[in-house]
Amino acid sequence: MPHSPGLHTRRLWLVALGLAMMTTVLPWSSAKATVAPEPSQDSSTTTSTTTPKILTSKDVKVTYKVNTKDKVVFITIDDGFHVSKELARVIRRHKLPITTFAMPRLVARDKKWYLNNKNMTFENHTVNHRSLTQLSYRQQRKEICRANTQLKKTTSQQPTLFRPPGGNWNKTTKKAVAACGMRHLVMWNVIAEKGVLRMPRGGLTPGDIILMHYIPSTAATLEKLVRQIKHDGLKPALLTDYLK
Repeated sequence: MPHSPGLHTRRLWLVALGLAMMTTVLPWSSAKATVAPEPSQDSSTTTSTTTPKILTSKDVKVTYKVNTKDKVVFITIDDGFHVSKELARVIRRHKLPITTFAMPRLVARDKKWYLNNKNMTFENHTVNHRSLTQLSYRQQRKEICRANTQLKKTTSQQPTLFRPPGGNWNKTTKKAVAACGMRHLVMWNVIAEKGVLRMPRGGLTPGDIILMHYIPSTAATLEKLVRQIKHDGLKPALLTDYLK
């Protein structure tokens, strides 16, 4: 029986419709088939909490002179027994960066004076200025760690440098310094005291650490020191900018 034209037309339409549906569905099916699975996490991609390193005496560096080619020296002033308006004026007039190694109780006593000197850091010089070589490890740690706590409370600064009273230290001191979270035991190679500058090389050189004390003659000595610094083509800087 011959097919009618209408039936033939409908069959062609159904075939065309089927092809159209295939071209619409196949790309989606193909895309789904090529999606890569989610990568599994490993130790390199997971987030973990890093435990702070526990310092040992081997981590503590003893510095007498900073190793730098920069034309800088470092003014450090110890103890804190005597401060004055005159000394504050000298510091402000010359815009001097000062590294202070003072006992916490003396910083607290003259807190307003110290904190008015904006370019000053407060570092550890123990609580009671005892000779550390005469103390046990536990006693040294107590002197040093408590000084950190007290200075932080008074100044809101965390000390990162330590200077032993009188320059007296031993291997136990380095162990105690490390236990209190510090990496630097700072000494000196130049002394400026009571109007006298004791410079081993006859002048100042880059990296020199200058020892002074908060005593009545400090303002006049500091003026003399500033002239020497300028004469030698240098400028003062903070130790914390160089000892990290």
